[in-house]
Amino acid sequence: MIVNNKKFPKRIALVKQCKYCRKNFKGGAIKYCSTKCQYLAAKISKDKLLKLIRTFYKKNGRIPFKSEFSHYHAIRGRFGTWNHAIKSAGFEPNPVMFAKKFIANDGHKCDSLSEKIIDDWLYARGVKHEINFPYPGNGGFSTDFKVGNFWIEFFGLSGQHKKYDELKFKKMNLAKINKLKIVEIYPKDLYPKSKLRNILGMLTGR
Repeated sequence: MIVNNKKFPKRIALVKQCKYCRKNFKGGAIKYCSTKCQYLAAKISKDKLLKLIRTFYKKNGRIPFKSEFSHYHAIRGRFGTWNHAIKSAGFEPNPVMFAKKFIANDGHKCDSLSEKIIDDWLYARGVKHEINFPYPGNGGFSTDFKVGNFWIEFFGLSGQHKKYDELKFKKMNLAKINKLKIVEIYPKDLYPKSKLRNILGMLTGR
């Protein structure tokens, strides 16, 4: 039988990084390059886990999110909860979503340190902006920042909370219906190195 490769192209194996040894390997949904690494990851000690958390903090200036910590399951196994591990490492867990406010340099009250960073970036460059601006026919929804015709959203907890993702979906749907220019910003755009210049540079007129 002759196979039409154009219609049925060969699958290209995805190159991933082993969650334990950090070596690149070809694999599908698996997280480790070998059963040995999988076993060692499960056996990682409390002290090493705490060291990894502290190293992450030293490098990024913040504690890691669960989704970006490669040994989260080991954390649960050794400490019981994520917050217990964070406290054991000498840090305070991330506050409850939107419970703590951060005051930006222009006086705006931001829901997170990350939003304050974005607000301060805009303010430092003389970019006039509004915060918590309501969506058209909003139903209670508002954008984090609005600059002219641009609606800027910081999706800091995307993929971590079901309700948060539902909120994100509704906002994006509203933007699509009303043909709004949405600018999406994620933690990776702020940490460990800011990419705001690449994302928001068009707002400065430079």
